[in-house]
Amino acid sequence: IVIPCYNEQEVLPITAPLFLEQLKKLQKSGKISYKSRILFVDDGSRDNTWNIISKLSNETEEFKGIALSRNRGHQNALLAGLTEAKEKLFYNERC
Repeated sequence: IVIPCYNEQEVLPITAPLFLEQLKKLQKSGKISYKSRILFVDDGSRDNTWNIISKLSNETEEFKGIALSRNRGHQNALLAGLTEAKEKLFYNERC
């Protein structure tokens, strides 16, 4: 699950646990793999968003994060996240 983020420091601490809860429900129901993850893409935020994403990914294995060097827009952040997820998936399948 790819979630683009831009200046989300106020809401990430609230929404991240909700996303995790939904992820676990989908896993338990068999709708997605237990290997599924939530990938937050920091789209060049100017606030504390990246620090929050980093903390979340260090504390919870289901959370991952990448940071873009500057704001590139919602669609480009989503594409970057999907590309990253695809590369990790194919890498893991070859291992």
